Amino acid sequence: MKTIIRNLLGGVLLLSMTIALSSSSCGGGGKPNHVTPAASSLSVSPATLTLAPNASSTVNVTSNITWTAKAPAGYTVTPASGKGNATVTVKAGASVSGGSLVFSGSGKSATVALQTSAISGDIALSTDKVELTYEGGKSATFKITCNGSWTITLPTSKPTWLASVSPMSGTGDATVTVNTSANPKREKDQTFITIKSGTKSAYLTIYKDPAPNKAPTKPTGLKPSGSAEYLPEISWNASTDGDGDEVKYTVMLSKDKNTWTSLPRTTATNIMPKEPLDKNCTYYMKVVADDTFAGGKVESDVVSFTTTSIKSYWADREVKQYNINSDGSFTEVALGTTPRPVKLIYTGDGYTQDLYKYGGQFDQEMQKGILAFFAYEPYKTYAEYFTVYVVAAYSNEAGMSVGSSWQNPTTVVDTKFKCTWAGGNSTGINCNTATVIDYAAEVPGMRGADALATGTNLTWSPISILINTNQYAGTNIWSSGISNVGSYGGYRIVSIAQTPARHPVGSGYGDSWNTLRHEYGGHGFGLLGDEYVYYSTTSFPQSNEANFRAWQGRGTYCNTYLPEWDETGATWRAGEMEKTPEVAGANWKTFADKPEYAAANIQLFPGSATYGLGVYRSEQGSCMINNIPHFNTISRWKIYCRIMETAGKTPTVEDFMSRDVDKTNTYGSAPTKSSHNHKYCEGPLLMDAEHRMPYRLK
Repeated sequence: MKTIIRNLLGGVLLLSMTIALSSSSCGGGGKPNHVTPAASSLSVSPATLTLAPNASSTVNVTSNITWTAKAPAGYTVTPASGKGNATVTVKAGASVSGGSLVFSGSGKSATVALQTSAISGDIALSTDKVELTYEGGKSATFKITCNGSWTITLPTSKPTWLASVSPMSGTGDATVTVNTSANPKREKDQTFITIKSGTKSAYLTIYKDPAPNKAPTKPTGLKPSGSAEYLPEISWNASTDGDGDEVKYTVMLSKDKNTWTSLPRTTATNIMPKEPLDKNCTYYMKVVADDTFAGGKVESDVVSFTTTSIKSYWADREVKQYNINSDGSFTEVALGTTPRPVKLIYTGDGYTQDLYKYGGQFDQEMQKGILAFFAYEPYKTYAEYFTVYVVAAYSNEAGMSVGSSWQNPTTVVDTKFKCTWAGGNSTGINCNTATVIDYAAEVPGMRGADALATGTNLTWSPISILINTNQYAGTNIWSSGISNVGSYGGYRIVSIAQTPARHPVGSGYGDSWNTLRHEYGGHGFGLLGDEYVYYSTTSFPQSNEANFRAWQGRGTYCNTYLPEWDETGATWRAGEMEKTPEVAGANWKTFADKPEYAAANIQLFPGSATYGLGVYRSEQGSCMINNIPHFNTISRWKIYCRIMETAGKTPTVEDFMSRDVDKTNTYGSAPTKSSHNHKYCEGPLLMDAEHRMPYRLK
């Protein structure tokens, strides 16, 4: 057949001819048509279906065959069979555990993986705890009541004795078994497990009894027995412990075997009471050994002893009184003996109880410290005005802490007063002043009705702390706030000098007692300021002036002259200072004018209080520069004034000069710290009357 198609497009005539061939069957002679059938197909979507109990969802079936669906127990499928494409609803029952939903037909199959999801069902336990004995192979059960699925979680740090928990998951109500092995510890142990259903949780605590403990043997060989000093050394033989545990001991004392007093627990096999026992009294004693585990406590047999009126050790807080002789030596007198008018208080930090034996380390170093104080003028001349008190203070550990403050040291030594060296190139030391004052107030007449009264009494009696350590350091604390008295200075200052009892051997710093004279004799009693210079080309800062003059008003820094500030020239009033310094404005002019002191060369020397310019000292050399054995004239005068006023006498220049045996200065030291003293020596620490955090005048 011929077909002609004409299209008129853009004036062009297109001619297309198509010849269609066809076959037909008309009677015989032609071949018949054959149609090939389509291939069978079956697929489902999605491949995975997650259902909570009693929830439903759909699955899409794509197929050209007849199919059936088979679901696992607990699930229903609607419709469960069909032909061709379909949407099938799958519903989970109340209790399902997942599985496979299978569609099949004509040799084809497709699978949907069914998964379960928990619901936040209510959950309850039959008990919130189970308790098991220490042995292995012990188990316990508890019941879970839940209307959903649940899981159990063990703690991340479960103990070794928690062997297993079964089952670890489930749906609905169940009984769970907890299996345990032996508890290796000799103390009761516990852990817990978490049972969770959706967002809701319950907890079960599991307790395991301790393994049996072997108690230590009872202490033997208790001493003293019979008679003993009234501050006795108590000792015993060590116990043995079958488990190898550390054993701690408690000494118990009684006068009647009914009421017992315990001494502090210790791991040592000897101890001494901190306070003396009654003299000429019978005591009963026993020692309790304890490994701190259950059943690990055992008592020794009871022994008795009778105290005498003798003891060989200082007691904690014990006070002794000494009168100073004209040659600087000293003699012990009965405590309470009418004291000389000027009182000094010595104590120690970092001395443990065993160092307080009479004639022992504490005694020896205290004696050296007392003798050192009276080796220089004017203390040597006026020694007979002084009574010295020594107060014992037990420290738990020997030595000195290191760090920026006693409240937060980096290296901790457990001492009574917490004396703490700043460390590095510093010589600074600070301490717990409240504890120091509390111990110093054990001296008769020092403890008032309240803290202020105590502080008031101590303002006439400076304190020296000798520290049981080898270190070049030293600091004096001035605590003020009490009204000035007297014509010759404030003197109402609580002074606490802190000096190590020893300098490192071969360090080049010299004798530690030179440091004590500087800190205690100079700062502590004399209220003198430092005269050395660190900032040789720097003027004394005007920002420090008000504070400096306030402390001068309290009687301190009396050996240092700070001129008036010149607002116009923005400098310390220069007038005569730019020329040859003149002494006219300084408080040592009186002695500069005396021909008897010509050899001392008293004038204005630039440099004092760490600064090289604008502030002045009176002589070239002084103990307040680098600890040489010489207090300059103005310093000796101020020390003399304090001695006289404390004694109730009126100081006069004439009386001072008549007894002053150090009218020359042959030392000639410079105001800068000598080369071997490479540590940075700070000035005194300053504090208010409430003894808050100290500060320095810089």
